[in-house]
Amino acid sequence: MKAVHAILLVEDNPADAEIARRALRDTGSPVELIVVRDGQEALDYLLRPDRQAGGARRRPDLILLDLNMPRLNGLDVLRHIRAHAELWTVPILVLTTSGRPEDVRQTYAAGANTYIEKPHDFGRFVEVLQTIQHYWLDTARLPPGPDGG
Repeated sequence: MKAVHAILLVEDNPADAEIARRALRDTGSPVELIVVRDGQEALDYLLRPDRQAGGARRRPDLILLDLNMPRLNGLDVLRHIRAHAELWTVPILVLTTSGRPEDVRQTYAAGANTYIEKPHDFGRFVEVLQTIQHYWLDTARLPPGPDGG
């Protein structure tokens, strides 16, 4: 039986979050999709689990991060995450509408593992998300979390 991987999706667009949910569900591989609506919610989830109802939260195996968000943008979120040793090994994939070369440069410089421009076509967007899941969760070997798992 395959392990259930956790993906943290940091996405302020409800339509894009729903596309991600459907695309990942349709792969047939078990995934727990955790959706937060902005950068501050992402940091609260990752860095302040004691503030969440129910105590500790699951450390994601993969983070899909939008750049253009309210409250705290994706680049700032990326920098905060990479400043915490317990999260250094979590792959962060930026999935954004921006194709600006300076965004690409800054994102990689801040520690992103991959930069993907969101496709405008629904079918292509689904295909990209399924490819991400297949590569990062089914093919690549991810480092263990701080608890060894």
